[in-house]
Amino acid sequence: MNQSNFGVAVKEARFKVLRNCVLIMTAFMAFGHANAGALPEPPTPQGGDLTGSWVAEKVGLDAYVPAALVEAVKPLTVEGEINGTITFGSDGSVQADYTTVTNVSAVLLVSLTVAVHDTSRYEGNYTVASDAPALTITLDNEDPLNYTYTATADSLKIIRPLLLDELLASLSDAVRPLAMGVLSQHVPPDDPIRIVITFAKMKDTGTPPTPPTPPTPPTPPTPTTLTGDFDSSGEVDFTDFLLFIAAFGKTPSDDNARMDLDGNGAIDFPDFLLFAAAFGSKSGS
Repeated sequence: MNQSNFGVAVKEARFKVLRNCVLIMTAFMAFGHANAGALPEPPTPQGGDLTGSWVAEKVGLDAYVPAALVEAVKPLTVEGEINGTITFGSDGSVQADYTTVTNVSAVLLVSLTVAVHDTSRYEGNYTVASDAPALTITLDNEDPLNYTYTATADSLKIIRPLLLDELLASLSDAVRPLAMGVLSQHVPPDDPIRIVITFAKMKDTGTPPTPPTPPTPPTPPTPTTLTGDFDSSGEVDFTDFLLFIAAFGKTPSDDNARMDLDGNGAIDFPDFLLFAAAFGSKSGS
């Protein structure tokens, strides 16, 4: 082989390596949002009433991948799960808080494994169109999320297409055209990758228990006109003495103004003499 032919062969080999690496990478990107089970046929949305709260607890993700792409990257193994909740209100509001964890392995030139963690946490509004049936989620300052779906009494399946433009958006300008050229051969525009996220209807646990009735606060004593009866017990006793001692030497305030028995603006010894004179007296006596 002369030097010119050798150079061509090296360039072709490099192109094949780059092509295969791009194919692996973009396949991983696609499955990064999906798939613990491969669907042999495209999922068919059926619509339905999705109002309510839905939950997924370590539920496997499913995906439909065009057969040509599966063939190009096989053997392909995808494992993943979803955890969290999504709630659709009857007023058109939606709130999501769920995560997906996906592990993808494939063998082309070498064995590769990729783990992808994705979090969907948002609040917004939604609309549905019965003809698709289409689900559109609108968020503040973000592009709408466009899905289709199937909702039954027990489960909700949200179907999301992953288009090549979306998958390749993060690639550099130098690599994106090559990746588009390679993948477009395996993913027809009218047959995109689709992922299916499955939730179960959150079960009604019944009528919530009636919260315990808080204890009724004690009724404060009705003030009396008996001199020295600071706790309004109807008797000037040792309890009143303790209250007086605690306030002795202080300036009258809202809490102890009654203890300034002579009204001179101080709780002092003349007040004590008046208190001592009234000690032991009772209302009505």
